[in-house]
Amino acid sequence: MSIRYTATSNNLQFNSVSSPNTMNMAKPSANDIEQMIQRARPTNRDLVRRDINHGINSSISSLLLKIAPYFYNNGTSKDLLCLHGTVTCQYKGNRYYIPIEIWFQQDHPNVPPLAYVKPTSDMFVSTASRDVQPDGTIIIPYIKNWRHPNSDLQTLLKAMSEAFSQSPPVYSNSNMVNRPTPYPINPPAMPMPMPMPMNSGGNPSYSYPYGYPQTQIPQDVYRDSVQTAVLDKVRIRLDEIMQMGKAQIDSLKKTEQDLIDGERKIQSFIVDAQQQQSQAQTYITNLQTKRHEMLEATQKMSSSSGKGNNSVKEDALITPAPVYKQLLQAYAEEHAMQDLLYYLADGLKRNSIGLDTYLKHVRELSRKQFILRATMRKCRQIAGLPLK
Repeated sequence: MSIRYTATSNNLQFNSVSSPNTMNMAKPSANDIEQMIQRARPTNRDLVRRDINHGINSSISSLLLKIAPYFYNNGTSKDLLCLHGTVTCQYKGNRYYIPIEIWFQQDHPNVPPLAYVKPTSDMFVSTASRDVQPDGTIIIPYIKNWRHPNSDLQTLLKAMSEAFSQSPPVYSNSNMVNRPTPYPINPPAMPMPMPMPMNSGGNPSYSYPYGYPQTQIPQDVYRDSVQTAVLDKVRIRLDEIMQMGKAQIDSLKKTEQDLIDGERKIQSFIVDAQQQQSQAQTYITNLQTKRHEMLEATQKMSSSSGKGNNSVKEDALITPAPVYKQLLQAYAEEHAMQDLLYYLADGLKRNSIGLDTYLKHVRELSRKQFILRATMRKCRQIAGLPLK
């Protein structure tokens, strides 16, 4: 049974009509559901089966299951499971049914389902709805924020019903006369509006929300719808501008911090360079001083060589008497011979000299060493020094 509004009598008339397919068709059995799931072969069959049962048995929807090809934007198609039927919404104190389709993707529920409003031939999608795009795609926040395992189909249907109750997604064509409601509720029936009175040209004055029972549409419906759409767009735009501004501010702060850190590093490099420059200047000064000293010493040695005096001056060591001088010379020569004997013995060990050469020089040096030691002993006696 449907409700018809008669403009001439300002009364509601009830007419018996046949129920739509989704109401008359029996719900699919568990075996039918299992066969369609096996044909579609989803990745998570248990979770898909759970959501299908929730959708079919939901109290706020009347849905049936089918498997059909779904065509993607790139031209490819794939057989997917689809729940089709109606979802209930409350608008202006009346209950209405919105025709929808929900497609389960291959990786459901890891990815959100694809939901659409499917208007019948006597309906069109509302351009003022913020929850449905012009092509019928449902874009309510719950689908956008779909996250497994926190999201499921039962909650999605509730979110659709709440969103459609605030803003109807479809409108009825005003030229459809005496048409029964395409998706009636349980008996007696859901209210179905009749078209608005025609103007002088035979055309309807305006359309109205699908299933809205009234003699004429209140102007505040359109005004509220437009205001809501404008406010949502302005709010979204302001959020985008604020996010962009915040990102730019964060970027500028990071750049400022990088510049401050770079300035500190540069100052540190400048201080190190100045210290190294000061040390280098000190080294240069010391080198120049040493160079002058070396030049002076070289000039003195050159002048001494020009005079032919290559030996150490005799008055380098001053002795109180000639006997001490003779003792000093004998002592130095005796130690020199001792060193010479050592190197001769080392050369013999290394086979640098032969045995005959070694013995010959040892005899000569030993004789000289004996004479020097006797001389030192005599000088000590004369000088009154203790004898060893």
